[in-house]
Amino acid sequence: MKATDADTQADALTRFAAATPWRRLMAITYESIILFGVIWFADYAFSAVTQFRGEPGPLRNAFQVFTTLVLAGYFGFFWSRGRHSLPMKTIAVRVLTLNDRPLTVAHALARFAAALAMPIATLAAATYLTGWFFLALPVPLVWCLFDRDHQSLYDRVARTRLVHDPRPPGLRSVDV
Repeated sequence: MKATDADTQADALTRFAAATPWRRLMAITYESIILFGVIWFADYAFSAVTQFRGEPGPLRNAFQVFTTLVLAGYFGFFWSRGRHSLPMKTIAVRVLTLNDRPLTVAHALARFAAALAMPIATLAAATYLTGWFFLALPVPLVWCLFDRDHQSLYDRVARTRLVHDPRPPGLRSVDV
């Protein structure tokens, strides 16, 4: 089925605008505050159940895997199927595919893996090759300043978009 000019124009009108770098930074900051509590309670429960005290060994590796799985579950849930976390609702952003469709759980986890792999690879290179690689840590986020669609590097890799999702005026909390 061939798309008509009217369909193309309608798609262009309904396409969400990309989130600005400033809006992205605000969302990351707010999400970090919320995640501090989520990780603190989850890791406290892990430490209480396993009696983990931070010493090196297999339990430390299990702790790191557990924390990563908690983060993957959090982002996998809130990025998929059109859901929003509290910071995403407050800052009015949404993660969508390049076709402006909600992410599937698998796609959300792929975005999480891409966002996690970039700093891990940079830290590994800085540790094992040269310390100068530490300067590359902000590259995935700084990328959105120069990208024509304001996408971060991990959005490009995962084929997703962070978009501004303005709510209708009747749903604003300031009107309550």
